[in-house]
This record gives sequence, structure tokens and C-alpha cells, in this order.
Amino acid sequence: MASAQHYLRCSLCEQSVKFYCKDCHENLCEDCALKHVEEEGTKNPHQVAIYSEKYKCRDIEQVTPKTEDLIEKIIFDEHKDSISSEAHEISERCAIHPAMFYVMCCKECKVPVCITCIKERHNGHVFIETLELYNILKEDITKYVSDIKSREIPLTQTTLTQAIQGRLEMTEAIRKVRSDLVSDAALAKKLIDQNLESGVKVMDEIENLVIADSFHKESGIRDTLSDLQNIVRQYDDSNTSNRLAELINCYSYPKSHPVQKRTPIASDITYFPKSLTLEEAGEMFGYLSIQAKGVHELKLIKESTDKKTLIQIKFPPIVEKIMSFEISGIAHTSHISYVNDEIALFSDNNSKLVFANKRGEVAKEKFEMLTSGYGCHAITQERDLLITDLSKHQICKLTKEQKILPVIKLGAWTATALCCSQRNGDILVGMFLKHNVKVVRYNNKGNPLFENPQNKGNQVYHTPCYLSENINGDICVSDWNRESLIVSDREGCHRFSYSGSGSRFYPRGIINDDV
Repeated sequence: MASAQHYLRCSLCEQSVKFYCKDCHENLCEDCALKHVEEEGTKNPHQVAIYSEKYKCRDIEQVTPKTEDLIEKIIFDEHKDSISSEAHEISERCAIHPAMFYVMCCKECKVPVCITCIKERHNGHVFIETLELYNILKEDITKYVSDIKSREIPLTQTTLTQAIQGRLEMTEAIRKVRSDLVSDAALAKKLIDQNLESGVKVMDEIENLVIADSFHKESGIRDTLSDLQNIVRQYDDSNTSNRLAELINCYSYPKSHPVQKRTPIASDITYFPKSLTLEEAGEMFGYLSIQAKGVHELKLIKESTDKKTLIQIKFPPIVEKIMSFEISGIAHTSHISYVNDEIALFSDNNSKLVFANKRGEVAKEKFEMLTSGYGCHAITQERDLLITDLSKHQICKLTKEQKILPVIKLGAWTATALCCSQRNGDILVGMFLKHNVKVVRYNNKGNPLFENPQNKGNQVYHTPCYLSENINGDICVSDWNRESLIVSDREGCHRFSYSGSGSRFYPRGIINDDV
């Protein structure tokens, strides 16, 4: 009797119980459970499940091949509904293995599992009843659903409303552009029709002139022809009547009847058509301006419209916020130099220099190294730091070993801005001496290559605060006092200046993209 309390025997043999039949209420071992399913399967399938009391809160170390074969043929149902005051069983199919039913839950992974799940992913884990795990997770589940109801659903509904509104606005904008295109084409057609009408009118006037002139000349020729024919007729009459005296009187003084060559008022008229291509015809229209929401969207739009239209398309610049963070320890950031993806260099107007990561955490600080707060430092291709030393009129390098080395001596000139080319490593320095301002290009050794001097009659720069180099070698200068962004080519020739779209424009830091 004592031994019977240690384990349950199979109802059909002496083996240990691992399964039971919910229909027959028989305790079954692996072999008997397999036979039971095979025998009853064709008639009235029985539900054979793991003997839950035996495996409750136990470690299942492995699933034997016999068990695996058995699970392929049986249906399990161990789920208890905790919502009802009276527990009852509901069969729920496994989301991963639809042919199987959930039998219990993995306590470690906090997920319901079937026998195949146990074998494949949870072998050796601890398993508990579904109701027990639900009671553990009930508060979290309720909070999760409540958060969805109170926050996620309203936010998603708002987002959907905004998306619909955006779609409607864009549809209306597209409709207007389409209407403008039709109007533009109608105007072009109208101008073409007016030009055609004018040309036809000119031809009508010329035709009338030619016809009138021709009729006048033809009338004169007909009169002359009639006179000549009358003379011949009189001669024949007089000669036939033998009126010799009349003949003598008529022709004693013969009349001259010169026949002049009468030519049209114009000898030739020809139209020379102009060969017009589709591209030239497209110049008769305006252009499309498409403001993309982001860089990715711009790429999609360009790929969609590439080589599919003759109309000119312009894309305004995109300003896309990637991230933002606060730097602790400095009053306000006046200049940034990129070091790598994890860290950057920041400075303020109080001569404070800090290295910080993208979370705003300061890695290290440098004091009393700077005497300016604007474009006063840069990073070389070798990842060394360049800084301006106003008091000594020089550009210095802070090496990775924290050594400060003079690189460029400026003489009497004072540096106002500094930039290191990521294209070839050249160093660009904006500087002034009294009322003279220039930007000088040096190689990475500090040797001058060329300078962009200022002519007294044409002061392009006033105070270069920040410098940057474009991918094509153009020098871009942010001049706060000039209230302009000034661009010169690599030889130093002024290309253009940009003064903003408002009444005042105060440019600060500047950087170029890869296009």
C-alpha cells in the first residue's frame, strides 16, 4: 500500500503513469497511450493528455522518441479559464504548432507551450498550470491592455487621422498641380494657336496683295492684247474692201505697242519649320517643386520620377532631425566636431572643451585650451584635434597622446575659423589683420597652398565664423556679421552668397552632405 503512494500504475499494465484519457478516465503509460490512440482514433477519437499532477512544477529533462511519436497523434487540452468563477477547460491550439494544443506554461519563458514546444525550445524548463501563470501575469496583462486602451489606441487613432488628413491634403495638392499643368498646357496651346493665327493672317494679307497686283497687271496685258487684235482686224477689213487710202492713213504713223514682262510682286515664298524636341517643348512649361519629408522619402520620389517626365522637378533642401541631447557642464554649445559614431567634441564661449557621447554624457573635459567659441576646433583625418590659439596667433594640434603641437603659425594674423577637409586632409583657416580678411588653404603638414585674399573694393568676407568644404572642393563660409553664407570655388573665386529668405539672416555652424 505504501508503494502505491509513490507512483501511479497504468490502468492497463504495471508501468508508471504518464498520460491519461479524458474520455475513459484511464491512467496510461507511454506504450498504452499510443495503443489507445491508435485503437480509438478511427472510431471516436479520445483526448489523451499528460498526467498534469505528475509533471506539475517538475523539470522535464527530455521527451522520449515514443512520447514524440505519441504527440503527433493526440490532442492535449490543459488550459483553465481563470475569468469564470467556476474553472472549466478550453482547448487552445498552439500558435507555433497548429496541430498541437497547449498543455501547460513555461515558468521561465512565461509562455504557454505544447509538447512539441517542450521538446524543441523548453526542454529542461520548469512548467506550471496555465491558470497559475495567468494569475502571476494578470496585473501586467491588465496594465498592458489598459495602456493600449488609454494611450496606444488614441495615439494610433490620432496618427491615422493625421495620415488620412495628410493623404487628403496631398491629393488636393496633386489635383491643383494637375490643374495647373493643364492650364499651363492650355496657355501654351493658346500661344501656339495665336502664333498660327498670326502666321495665317500674314499669309492671307500677302495672298490678297499678290492677287490684287496680279489682277492689275493682267488687266493691262489684256488691254494691250485687245489693241493688237483690233489693229489686225482693221487691216483685214481695209485690205478686203480694197480701201487703200484708209490703210495708208492708218499706218502712216505706226503706234508702238511694247509688251513688258510682268512678274509677280514676290518671286517666291517659303516656310522653314523649326525642329522642336520634347525637351525644348518642356521648357515652355514651369517646374515642379516637391518637398520630401525625409532623405528616404526623397530617394523613393527620385527613383519614381527618374527619366519618366520631361518637366523639370526641383527638390527643396531637407532638414531631418536625427537626434537631440543635452551636454552637461557647458552653458551652450557653440561648436561641434565629429570624432566618431560614439563621441563628439563640444565647446562653448567660456573656453570650455568637452568630449561627450550621444547621450550627452561627458567623457572628459579640457579647460583653458580655447580662446574662442565659434569655429575654433576641427578633427583631422587621423582623428587628431586642431584648435586655434589666438594669443599666440597659431593653430595647434592635440594628439591622441594629449600633446599640444604647433602646426601653423599665422604671424600677425588672427584666426577666426578653422576647418579640416575630410576629402584630402587640407586645413582651411579664416583669419583677419586689421581690415583685411582672407581664407587660406594649407596641406596637412601646415604648408600654405593658396589663399583667397580680400580686395579692398570688394570685401566678400567680414568675419568668417565657421568654415566647411563641399564634396567638390567649394569653400563654404558662415559670416555672421555679413549675414550671409558665402561660397567660393577651390581656387578661391566667389561663386554665390546666400542671405536667407527672411529680413535678417545670422548663419552659425555649417556642414555639408555627401551630394
